Amino acid sequence: MNKDTRILIVGAGCFGTSTAWHLSQRGYTSIRVLDRYPPPSIEAAATDISKIIRSDYNEPLYAQMGIESIEAWNSWSLFRGLYHVPGWILSAAKLSIPFVEGSIETCKRLGVQGIEALTPDQIRSRFPIVKGKLDGWNRSVWNPTAGWAAAGKAVERMAEAAQKNGVQYISGETKGYVRHLVLEDATGVCKGVTTADGINHEADLVILSTGAWTPSLIDLQGQMIAKGHGVAHIQLTPEEQKHYSTLPIMDNLELGYFFPPQADGVFKMAHSQFITNLQTDSTSGITTSIPHTFHQSPSDGLPLEIEAQMRRNLRRVLPELADRSFSFTRLCWDADTADRHFLITPHPHHKKLMLATGGSAHGFKFLPVVGKYIVDLLEGTLDPEIVQKWRWRPNQGVEAKNLAHIDPELELGDLTGWKGRQTRENDSLAKL
Repeated sequence: MNKDTRILIVGAGCFGTSTAWHLSQRGYTSIRVLDRYPPPSIEAAATDISKIIRSDYNEPLYAQMGIESIEAWNSWSLFRGLYHVPGWILSAAKLSIPFVEGSIETCKRLGVQGIEALTPDQIRSRFPIVKGKLDGWNRSVWNPTAGWAAAGKAVERMAEAAQKNGVQYISGETKGYVRHLVLEDATGVCKGVTTADGINHEADLVILSTGAWTPSLIDLQGQMIAKGHGVAHIQLTPEEQKHYSTLPIMDNLELGYFFPPQADGVFKMAHSQFITNLQTDSTSGITTSIPHTFHQSPSDGLPLEIEAQMRRNLRRVLPELADRSFSFTRLCWDADTADRHFLITPHPHHKKLMLATGGSAHGFKFLPVVGKYIVDLLEGTLDPEIVQKWRWRPNQGVEAKNLAHIDPELELGDLTGWKGRQTRENDSLAKL
């Protein structure tokens, strides 16, 4: 591929921005990134106050990528001040225990130091801030090398660095919002994209890094589905922030997870069971899950069932916070593949179109390095075993025991209380 190849990346989240940066580092000179929002894109899965950075995987590929990424988070000046290492506890109640056990074996085999299995009593002894019974935290492992990164700020910095290298970012509700691909009728070759303002953006190569929105742009033959999970914040006082500062990251793959509080006292928690929002396209008849974000629908809120489960898990760990009001909520959407491997591959039917998506709720930690792998694929140097894992693979089965999150998804339309919730609650507060 020539260095002056016109490359158009759709999506300015983790995969798109990492790819743009690595392309610019290798001397490519014609790179454009389109997104509805400026980086960090407000609807990208990567845009958050914190994301877990870890190497705990039962799949050696991602464990090794995690180790490589942790080294970058620790050493690159680009991310200085954004990475914190309180360590984390990975746990499972029942279904995800094989993943936890496999992660222990893989990390030890790769030389990750300090990996240690802990019982609930040992967790409470080591971290006295944890007062709950930890029921459901049945198989747990401590990894002192894991941490968290200020995710949105990290993407923003990498995008700024890419722009300094000559990458052009185009954003806006009309000029950055890609409506459809431009495909030749006879050959199916991808010639570019059309944005909401009607402009055709031509390119020699189009890379779709559109995460949960990818199935709305192209038929992926069931390889990927948009899934969301509930996120909530509790605002702590300065005294409480200091009190809970010794908390590690605590992640139960079936119940939910918690972060240590931010410097401003924001305590973040999330729910581990995923949500779909199935819609049928009136033209194609294809049914797929479409992200439903609070940015697009600011009057909506968390489903009541999700909030109840989040508070139930909080009561298992930090019962004194379980009834505190939430200061912020969102549904965080990502693109899940059936086997949780990424979908990073040339499209088999549309030449000059490449997919770089399928983060499957575990992609952000690789922000420093995933673009390197994507550019290696473009240049034909990526390890064939990785090419095989990330290939186009419709109708592929998967052994559920190998996955981290295997609870059945909940359908948004079957849940209650979310539609108009923010408006109702704001109206109630205004009457006080």
